[in-house]
Amino acid sequence: MAMQIDKATGLSLVHIISERQKGLSKTHEKMGTGKEINHAQDNASGLAIAKLLESMSRGYKADRINIGDAQSAMNIGEGATQGISDMLNRMRELSVQASNDTLSDNERGALDLEFQQLKQEIDRHTKGTQFNTQDLLSGQSPLSDGTGKFQVGPNAGGANQIDVAASNLSPSALGIMDMSISTREGAAAAMDGVGKANEIVINTRVNFGTQYNRLEYAYNNNENMNINTTSAWSGIEDLDFAKAAMDKARDEVLNQSAVLAQRNFQDISRNSMLALLGN
Repeated sequence: MAMQIDKATGLSLVHIISERQKGLSKTHEKMGTGKEINHAQDNASGLAIAKLLESMSRGYKADRINIGDAQSAMNIGEGATQGISDMLNRMRELSVQASNDTLSDNERGALDLEFQQLKQEIDRHTKGTQFNTQDLLSGQSPLSDGTGKFQVGPNAGGANQIDVAASNLSPSALGIMDMSISTREGAAAAMDGVGKANEIVINTRVNFGTQYNRLEYAYNNNENMNINTTSAWSGIEDLDFAKAAMDKARDEVLNQSAVLAQRNFQDISRNSMLALLGN
């Protein structure tokens, strides 16, 4: 009976040592990776939540890039509208000058040459102002035809998107395509027409500015959500090194105690066996 008890005690000590070593191995792994959860068996529900939060955090980081790109596009578009507005102001100035009957038709023709060059440059501006090969002012791409969307959230759907305002500043859209100031009548009509065209350009410029500001608010909200989502993810997955160090120290002490107990048990068992043999 005594030998059965001793055998059971020995097996118990072996089991305790094995469990302590497993615990130490897990602690070493956690401290090596810096993560509380390395496998599903560590915390299955915690792992599922952590991975969902990680996915959202990565989405917010991608949104940060999206919003930055969108703001850059708005800045390019807004800058180009200023140039077009300046050219329209010059065209109106030429129209006013050409309306004066102190000028001959030949002189009006000279003014019209500059007028037509400015009109062609406006056309070139609308076709050449781009972001990532997409037109911003021609009405011929998602960034200018009113169909585009900026993805500013981590999920699909309208709540995560901002519509891109249409922006078509081509000469035909501005109504200046067929204008000429080579005659007094044409110059008089151009004064009014160029003024209306400039109003369209100014409104487009305002749209670029308001979209930029909206994107700024979206960026701030996105950063707030990302910070807190990352914090929640970190709270679940990241290792508390202070606690891990304490657990490691405790497991090492307990493991050493179990090994010492096993060694003492083996010595006692050996002595008991020798005593029996001596008898």
